[in-house]
Amino acid sequence: MKQTIRLLGISLLALCMLVLTGCELNIKQSSSSQKIKLYFYDEHQSTLIMEERAIDLPKDASKEKTMLAVLDALAKGPQVNNQGTRPILFNIDQAILKERTAYINFSTAYNTLDVPTQITHRAMLVYTLTELDFIDKVEFQANDIPLVNSNGDKMDAVERKDILINVLNPTPPTSSQIVTLYFPSNTDGLLHKEQREIRVNNNTPLEEYVIAELIKGPMTEGLSSILPADTKVNDIKTQDGVCQIDLSYDLQIPQVGNTVREELIIYSMVDSLTEISKIQKVNFLKDGKKQTEFNIPNQSGGVFERNEELILQTP
Repeated sequence: MKQTIRLLGISLLALCMLVLTGCELNIKQSSSSQKIKLYFYDEHQSTLIMEERAIDLPKDASKEKTMLAVLDALAKGPQVNNQGTRPILFNIDQAILKERTAYINFSTAYNTLDVPTQITHRAMLVYTLTELDFIDKVEFQANDIPLVNSNGDKMDAVERKDILINVLNPTPPTSSQIVTLYFPSNTDGLLHKEQREIRVNNNTPLEEYVIAELIKGPMTEGLSSILPADTKVNDIKTQDGVCQIDLSYDLQIPQVGNTVREELIIYSMVDSLTEISKIQKVNFLKDGKKQTEFNIPNQSGGVFERNEELILQTP
């Protein structure tokens, strides 16, 4: 009798172990580890840094659940020891997926951030989410209100190509570069030279960095910014000595002001870009359409050459 009870106990124990093993096996089979790419803004290099991370997802996870898991990983911040990188500094109240567009609704805390920080945070989200093969673009709101640009117009959904900030690998081929920029003075109506040292990716054209630095604005007191901080550069390329810039900002709108002001805005970019030896001329597009009707002398069909007369001459 005792032997029968002992055998029954062993059988029950073995059965329990089989059941538990089966449960564990089912759990392992129902989830899998997936590698994702997250992008964090590096303040020291003024660029985005990519960090690869593994997250556990159910094998049958929907696209929207996958997107939410990626956002959660991004919100936790970088794991790689890089002092310049920053996590998301505000909450996302809602994130939904419709077709191939992610809709992000920020909390009200987003509106307390300065414009450059807002831009870099949107860049982090766009680059991270468009790594998913089912997302092409991202549309943003804050507190259920669509975001607007500097002209007060509703922002369109943002694609990866809309982001100017260059994305680097964790070990990028970078070097130090001194760039010469020109910003208009608040007092004498001339362009003043400002030099700054930046870190550049050797595989990225220098003209991209020059425009990015111009959008950031001057560091010298008494000089003015020439473009809104949320200006997007759709494309920039140089061929046969001519640099063509496609901006989201209309250089010919009435807000630009009088001819002198328009002249300073244009030549701030032209004179800065022609500091690069391969560039002799510059022309401008607005969302793919060439801009030609400028009230500025000494230009042909919207193509501009360097203008030394507008630059403050120093001994």
